[in-house]
Amino acid sequence: MRTYLSGALMGIGGIFVSFAAVIFIIEIFAARSDPEHRVPAMTALGMETLIGGAILLVLGLLLHRMGRRRRDTVEATY
Repeated sequence: MRTYLSGALMGIGGIFVSFAAVIFIIEIFAARSDPEHRVPAMTALGMETLIGGAILLVLGLLLHRMGRRRRDTVEATY
């Protein structure tokens, strides 16, 4: 079950990071046409999504590594 949870966390984190990249690309094009209204909000949304995705990726990676180490030590003792 830990494998599925870590995979889900990394998958959702990857989606968030990809979405943040799309937001930043749209922000680059929007800054040229509408520099005063929506760009600060887009920057805040992009940073929140990027940080949230990075946190989920790291949690999934740590959970995956913790489960793997525990299995390796159990197999090595027998």
